[in-house]
Amino acid sequence: MSNSNQEFLSMALAYIEIGKVSSESSSELKNTSEFKNAIAYQLYHSVELFYKYMLLKKGVTKKGHYIADLEIEYKKHYTEEQYQLDHPFDFSNYEASDLNYGEAEMAVTHMQKFKLEFMDQHLRYPSNHNTGGYSYKFEPCDFDSIKEKIFRISAIDC
Repeated sequence: MSNSNQEFLSMALAYIEIGKVSSESSSELKNTSEFKNAIAYQLYHSVELFYKYMLLKKGVTKKGHYIADLEIEYKKHYTEEQYQLDHPFDFSNYEASDLNYGEAEMAVTHMQKFKLEFMDQHLRYPSNHNTGGYSYKFEPCDFDSIKEKIFRISAIDC
């Protein structure tokens, strides 16, 4: 594996650390959606870089920022359960709650308007008619959990 491949993993871990430190901040902006989404972007980008790192280990170069596309390619090469990375940007198993009347329709409408393939833009830019619509709040332990999973998966000899 080349040094540049390893840099994808190093960058993924750096984004996790930046997100964790930011989530521990006592900034007066901490409870704003903009601050929370900036923190969420750190985790989103970390997951993206991790998938690209693991794909490069298999000799596959995949461009783009949409985690679901990267994940599809990743799962072609890493089929075993031990390689699966649970993360908060995976909506593939979303199920509406029967307790929330109209939730399923509302979710479909929302995801049609605010397309998941632009999640990186939803988290990086102010809300407008194309972006926004997603809100996250992460605690330091959330970053620790993903970091541990990334370390565990990347250490498996494949």
